[in-house]
Amino acid sequence: MLKLTDSGCAQHHPQQITLTGPTAVLVARLIINLPMAGGRHTYICEDGHTHRLTLHQHEEKVTLRPPGFGYAGDTSTTH
Repeated sequence: MLKLTDSGCAQHHPQQITLTGPTAVLVARLIINLPMAGGRHTYICEDGHTHRLTLHQHEEKVTLRPPGFGYAGDTSTTH
């Protein structure tokens, strides 16, 4: 499970989002590639404002690679 808070901006209200399963894995991969500012991942919305994302820890760990998933050229996984 992935739980995150988006700080919002002048045009968008702050919101908290909870994701599970493959969607949580995909979004976690995207978030970790965002630039950091002040210890939080950031992105620019369609209105040109900076949003800051806060990731919340849960007892269920979000793995960046689901079981049985391999990347092209990766020899560390068994198929």
